[in-house]
Amino acid sequence: MSRFVKKLLGLAVLIVVAYAGYRWGPVVFPSLERALGLAADTAAVVPGTPQPSAELAEATLDRFEAFRAGDGEERLALGGNELTSVIRYALPGIVPHGVADPTVTLAEGRVHLTARVAVRAFPKLPRLDDIVGLLPDTVLVAMDGTLVALDQAFLSLMVDRVEVSRIPLPRRLVSEVLDGFGRQGPSSLPKDALAVPVPDGVGSVYVQGDSLVLIAKR
Repeated sequence: MSRFVKKLLGLAVLIVVAYAGYRWGPVVFPSLERALGLAADTAAVVPGTPQPSAELAEATLDRFEAFRAGDGEERLALGGNELTSVIRYALPGIVPHGVADPTVTLAEGRVHLTARVAVRAFPKLPRLDDIVGLLPDTVLVAMDGTLVALDQAFLSLMVDRVEVSRIPLPRRLVSEVLDGFGRQGPSSLPKDALAVPVPDGVGSVYVQGDSLVLIAKR
């Protein structure tokens, strides 16, 4: 499994699961103007809502540690700002070279990933010039998808929309883009999906409304 694949999936979804692998053992992710090249307006600022910060990242990880240890909540719900904070501030090295300003947004049960991507950092990406035009050195990339069960050990993030520089790519190119970023996983993983391993201590994971919900395995 390539180093980038592990990091990309952590960027994509279930960052708290990535933290579990980072802190406690062998569970790792197989892995775009905000996590694949988006603009700063991808999420509106809601008054009273904590924005991504190092402090929010620390508080989120404290909650997750207690959850996984069985000392806290049995149902842990995390919002996009909490996940974004952990990605940006709490896990050194989780964001691969060439990816900047990663952002996770959850809405209506869907996962939205955005970031700014240095094209030259990913030479295996398919040729997109004919669709997007002459690509600059850095592009805004966005991925949308839904999280569904795959088997007892994995979930899959089914990616149904990819944008580069705000231009939607044809569905036929989704799997090629994922392959270009180093997609790997079990043989049952669909070509247009990213594999998400479920670690020990977590019974189920799903997206509900604007939250990522983890249910403890007691």
